[in-house]
Amino acid sequence: MALERRGTRGRSLRTALRVGVAVMGLGMTGASAGHVAPAGGAGMDPERIRRELMTHTLRTVEGRTLALGSLQGEVVVLNFWASWCAPCRKELPRLDALHRSIADHGGRVIAVSIDHEARNVRRFVKTHRLSLPVYLDGPDGLARKLDLPHVPFTIVLDRDGSVAFTTAGADDQALEAIAATTRRLMAAAPAG
Repeated sequence: MALERRGTRGRSLRTALRVGVAVMGLGMTGASAGHVAPAGGAGMDPERIRRELMTHTLRTVEGRTLALGSLQGEVVVLNFWASWCAPCRKELPRLDALHRSIADHGGRVIAVSIDHEARNVRRFVKTHRLSLPVYLDGPDGLARKLDLPHVPFTIVLDRDGSVAFTTAGADDQALEAIAATTRRLMAAAPAG
């Protein structure tokens, strides 16, 4: 679902929801309209993304923090989502399965919610029985800093923290590309 600017106050989740509902009414969800690309292929600067990620700290709904820069040495899949996003509801259980399969092998999937309300995130995690780490970053957090074009949006980072892959898709093709890229990066010998 595309996010759009509203006045000078930045992004509006309500507007994004209305746009998403209108788009779904036309038969084009964020999943089918998604874009799969190598790093930077979605018109984004991979080095800018890396700099923002390495200096950003995420917070769980319980208040624990994670400095993204501390994840160097691991292959990381960052998925930006919202509890109101229909493609996210389909995608996150599959990303949760990917997380379980790579967690003990030097990789992880991190779900970054752009929701306003922690209770919506908690309810979503409980309903979908997610085991992957879930962080609440809000609509004015990292997704806004990166000016992400869609929710869901996924970024795959290599062991050095460099952007290896991005996608705004949540369909089978996008999810298969995320998993294949992640496994390829994990199979590569760590630099050192």
